[in-house]
Amino acid sequence: MTTAVLDLNDQNLLIQTEDGTLYAEPGFAQLTTTGIDTGDRAKDRAWKEPQQSYNDYWRQLNQLPLPSRQPLARHHADIAFAQLKRLYEIAGSPEDLIIAVPGSFSDQQLSLLLGLASAIPTRVKGVIDSALACCPQQQTTLLVELQLQQAVISLIEENQGIRSISQQEVIPDLGILHLYNAAARHISEQLIADYRYDPLHTSIGEQTIYDQLPNWLMQLSWADEVSFNVPTAQGELNLILRKHQIAALFEERLASLNTIIKKHPQANLCFSHGAGVIPALLPQFSEAQVCAQNAGIEQCFRLQAQLSGEQLQRVSQIQILEHTGETPTTTPHHATHLLYQNHAYPLDHPISIHIKENQLSLISAIDNRAACVLILEEQKLKALHQQSDLEVKVPSVCQPGKIVQIAEHSLRLIEVSNA
Repeated sequence: MTTAVLDLNDQNLLIQTEDGTLYAEPGFAQLTTTGIDTGDRAKDRAWKEPQQSYNDYWRQLNQLPLPSRQPLARHHADIAFAQLKRLYEIAGSPEDLIIAVPGSFSDQQLSLLLGLASAIPTRVKGVIDSALACCPQQQTTLLVELQLQQAVISLIEENQGIRSISQQEVIPDLGILHLYNAAARHISEQLIADYRYDPLHTSIGEQTIYDQLPNWLMQLSWADEVSFNVPTAQGELNLILRKHQIAALFEERLASLNTIIKKHPQANLCFSHGAGVIPALLPQFSEAQVCAQNAGIEQCFRLQAQLSGEQLQRVSQIQILEHTGETPTTTPHHATHLLYQNHAYPLDHPISIHIKENQLSLISAIDNRAACVLILEEQKLKALHQQSDLEVKVPSVCQPGKIVQIAEHSLRLIEVSNA
């Protein structure tokens, strides 16, 4: 029997197999004349072709007719099924599936989801609330999860070896897209003031801004300001984003979240991986813990015995497992550092690589003048920036022993324990 775990947060749906291989794609879909594209391919056209773009089908998982008649999808459930089936096939068609669902899922939606899974077909072995799955602490914890269109805030408590969700609230107008919209409007206002150019006035301009926003906001998590060029029909326009301005915009939209946090002053504040942009940019949350991307998935593999049963229901409390000191066989090894000339550079910060006289020099920071800037995002190493004539090859998985090739130079990925 093969088993995979699916984390059903539409900001970034994750599925991981027993060997530790992780696949991810956002909850975007594009209806075409030949089929339903999902994930990054759909997101890459979402603002260019908004009439055929959908990103609310997981939040509104139902069988109500779509607003406009579509030949390949009758309702949101058809679109969700297309993405669910794609993730299942990418993961190698596992026989069993464990699903972590956010607390915003109603019982009716969960029932519909299980019906979609049976139509693939695969057997759902267990269902657990995603907040309970990824909560890293035994103390009372307030966990913030961001989806595309909404947020779920869960109070998780431990009593006599049982960890359970004691309270849960859904904030309907606080998703990652709401934060992106605020940042996009801010960028638009700056470009209008400086150049009389509105990037949100055209579909191509909108797509350009929303494609780059995650990277720009990531850079602001390490720097007080970032400078970049926005490609337009007028040429490249320079723009500077400042952290304090973006933080102020986000703060305005976090009133509901702040109200809930103030109700639980004794709870440890924790953010899911998808909500990490909040503590990264807002100083009042900078000390809060941020969960690893696949923390909930790894917990699900450890809890298989508790999650499996004859009667399938959403698990909202679990028995805390004793730590044996053994590493779960499902936990993959991830590289933590990049090794070059006997010096290890941590991957939890960007690495800028300069080349001079065919020699490399590396710094742990973002320097847009560098030949290449590498970042670790969602356990994948990516080139945030590179010179057009520079050959850069990064491995598909960020595991110890893999090689990063920069021109003719080979750099090795390594894992450093207790670093």
